[in-house]
Amino acid sequence: MIFGDHVRSPDTVASAGWIAAACRGVWWTVGALVPNQYPSVLRVRAPSPRPDGWWTAYRHLYEIVASIGERHTCSPDRAWFAVWEGHGFDTATTHVAWRDPPLDEETLRAREAERSRVREEGERRNAAIRAALVQVPRFDLPNRTYYLLEGPVSAATQLSHPEPMGEWRNPDLFWPDDRRWFVATDIDFWSLYIGGDDDFVAELARSVPTRTEIVTLDRQLEIED
Repeated sequence: MIFGDHVRSPDTVASAGWIAAACRGVWWTVGALVPNQYPSVLRVRAPSPRPDGWWTAYRHLYEIVASIGERHTCSPDRAWFAVWEGHGFDTATTHVAWRDPPLDEETLRAREAERSRVREEGERRNAAIRAALVQVPRFDLPNRTYYLLEGPVSAATQLSHPEPMGEWRNPDLFWPDDRRWFVATDIDFWSLYIGGDDDFVAELARSVPTRTEIVTLDRQLEIED
């Protein structure tokens, strides 16, 4: 599967059909991102910037949320993951550059041949990714379209980026099949906004290593670099 072996493509997007009607807030507020049915919404901040290891720390944050979420749902083995289609999975390019100046015509020809090889390899890779992504169903929310995936709650930390490197790809949205809680982020920020009952939210706030705060549905979302 293009997003890894721990998730699969559902036959339909019916399981995401409830979200648009439940997110009744004004655009770019918490209520437009998280369904409005939860007693509490917790903002979980991303790890502080640091020279290395940030992505690993961010993934660990998802591990904590998913492990607690498994205990606060009746469907830990069935959850839904949404990945924004605009991440540019099928448009990656590889550049080849040399610091030293070309020495002669033969060197120039060799370098141009290498550039052509890398370019053609990238085009084949992107075409294969594009063909695989077509097989994944998509659903629309206001201002965003997402690929929909299905798997256990634990798959939140097992999604793969759709390219040969296969690095972790965080879901933009995910929730268990019984909808007991909902986790959301966006391309313009790294914080997680998590809706759930008071017990779930309180356990999260005690367990994550980053700053948290309860937010209201009319709270403006903050852009984070």
